[in-house]
Amino acid sequence: MSCNLDPPQKLGMKSDSLFLEHLRADLKQSKLLKCPELGRLNTWKLGGTALALLNAECEEDICATIRNCYKNGVPWRVIGKGSNLLMPVFWPGVLIRLGKNFKRLEMIDQDSSATFGAGMADATAAQKLSQKGWSGLEFLIGIPGTIGGAVCMNAGAHGSETSDFLKSVDWLDEKGDWRRSNRDELNFAYRTSPFNSSEKSVVLMARFTLLSKDPEKIRQKMAKFHAFRIERQPQKQPNCGSVFRNPPNGNAAKLIEASGLKGKSFGGMQISQKHSNFMVNLGGATSDDAVKLIEFVKEKVWIDHKIELRTEVHTLV
Repeated sequence: MSCNLDPPQKLGMKSDSLFLEHLRADLKQSKLLKCPELGRLNTWKLGGTALALLNAECEEDICATIRNCYKNGVPWRVIGKGSNLLMPVFWPGVLIRLGKNFKRLEMIDQDSSATFGAGMADATAAQKLSQKGWSGLEFLIGIPGTIGGAVCMNAGAHGSETSDFLKSVDWLDEKGDWRRSNRDELNFAYRTSPFNSSEKSVVLMARFTLLSKDPEKIRQKMAKFHAFRIERQPQKQPNCGSVFRNPPNGNAAKLIEASGLKGKSFGGMQISQKHSNFMVNLGGATSDDAVKLIEFVKEKVWIDHKIELRTEVHTLV
């Protein structure tokens, strides 16, 4: 599939309303929402509004959105559950969220492989695999994202990463061309992949080859992972997950705590008292509060330890 992109124009040639009207006319199954509340679309519950939100139900509609955005110079981006995202006060683009048609699952017994739609929740994927007795992705049980997001971020925990059992990925490039890439064609690294380095691609499906194990042992392992998160992470407060990547041979949370920053706050945003690499929205926090606290932490850790912290959370710009 290709979007057949025409040369881009400046959006100023058309009003926002006219742009959205033309985009809506090109859609076959998906719904387009004008001025969505960003706080409802991310786990930090931050941000104001965006130009529009596409609840995508088919590849053709994603392609139509890419084509219209490119032609009019409008930014676009795929979001999952909105974890690992810092939303602004206003974003002048179209957010794309994968709907129910991208939450399908196919399992093949012969080679213990599973194909997940990119919109399926990580926890749901882990639970379905455990019921089958297939092991490898148990760590996803506590990650508040989607399979597409896990692939893009190379999400991981407890010594495992998404790429460890990945077989192949179906995706759309920035022109809307459909591609399938095998694992050995993709350059994954710690909390990164080719898909989040450009941020102009759409993961559609991911195939994994798993290991057959005793379903009860898998469930016990998942229960242990879940209990670990409940005990050590601020599950009951709005957060984005880990804010910073662990530096080489280091631990971001320990560095932040060693700098005496546990509990430090700006406005309504606070470094969690439970886990120093988490920042929680105490209520009424703004995106600016989050940015200021992140920059403060980076500066203080550099002064104290001469180590540069890199964010795991992505800022929507």
